[in-house]
Amino acid sequence: MFYQSAYVKSPWNCELRTLQLPDSLPDAHVLIRIEACGICGTDLSHAENGMEEWQPFGHEVAGVIERIGSHCDDLQVGDTVVLESSGFCGRCDWCRDGRVDLCNKAPNFWKSGPSLGFSEYMIVPACCVVRYEGMTPETACLAEPAGVAYDMVKTADIRHGDRVCLVGPGPIGLMAIPMAIRSGADEVVCVGRTRNRKRLEAAEMLGARVVASDLPLSEQEELHGRFDRVLVTAPVQMIPQALRLLAYGGILSYIGIGTEDGRIEFDANDFHYRKLQLRASFASPALYYPTVLKMLKKGTIPADTIISHRMPLRDIAGAMTMCKEDKGATIKVVITPERRRASNEG
Repeated sequence: MFYQSAYVKSPWNCELRTLQLPDSLPDAHVLIRIEACGICGTDLSHAENGMEEWQPFGHEVAGVIERIGSHCDDLQVGDTVVLESSGFCGRCDWCRDGRVDLCNKAPNFWKSGPSLGFSEYMIVPACCVVRYEGMTPETACLAEPAGVAYDMVKTADIRHGDRVCLVGPGPIGLMAIPMAIRSGADEVVCVGRTRNRKRLEAAEMLGARVVASDLPLSEQEELHGRFDRVLVTAPVQMIPQALRLLAYGGILSYIGIGTEDGRIEFDANDFHYRKLQLRASFASPALYYPTVLKMLKKGTIPADTIISHRMPLRDIAGAMTMCKEDKGATIKVVITPERRRASNEG
């Protein structure tokens, strides 16, 4: 059986390839028929300068189990599932000491087959599979970035009554807003550039007070020293300026890496005397899927607010270009294989 899969190569080259499914599956693996996959900022970064050779891509996956290999007794053909991008082994010293968050030694899907999420099919280790029900595949595929947002919020240790500022209203930052509110935040302020109008509108809909400004954070003095917690999903070069927003004893939690140079500088004396904390959130292993799937199902994270575009697999190159060039009008773009699109259109 032949199927279509998208490949990427820097800078900004995408193509669809025709691949053939194998006759049999490796032990403890399943074949997923992909129904939806979201475009992540990591995909854009890799397309820009991270892929010297052609590679499959896409990791925010929702689909249906099409075929099961051996030793997959708890799974069935027809199960609707999402995929953890990494997992813990359950056997190492970290795991046995209860720190599964520090282990990512379980098998993952990154090199388990010739295709990843922007495809019609994908072969994955059974341990990556998490079942879901009661929502569309487009909603379910938000589980992976929602888990990233939840890890950032938990890392920030938001307490009841805290004043929280979000810097960077991308999909992960936006999903963190209702999480912060339900964690007890008394106020959530979202800071973003004026050109990101659709994202700022979404932030307001999700319960944040929006501050739209093209000034550097260092010049927005009305925000300095106001917040108990700051969440940064912008480039890491924003961290030194974002530290100015913290009140005495505040915590800054961030998710992201430097696209070119990850080095930053800040005043260590000020950091020390104001008793600040800087915490990195790195959602590997990919924890909290059951929790975020409940949030998505209940509408705590409203998928229709986060998903701005749904596009077929054949338009993956155009979708990537749109994400790169028009952040003001896009939030989360979800790609669906055309066979599913065709069936929906009768």
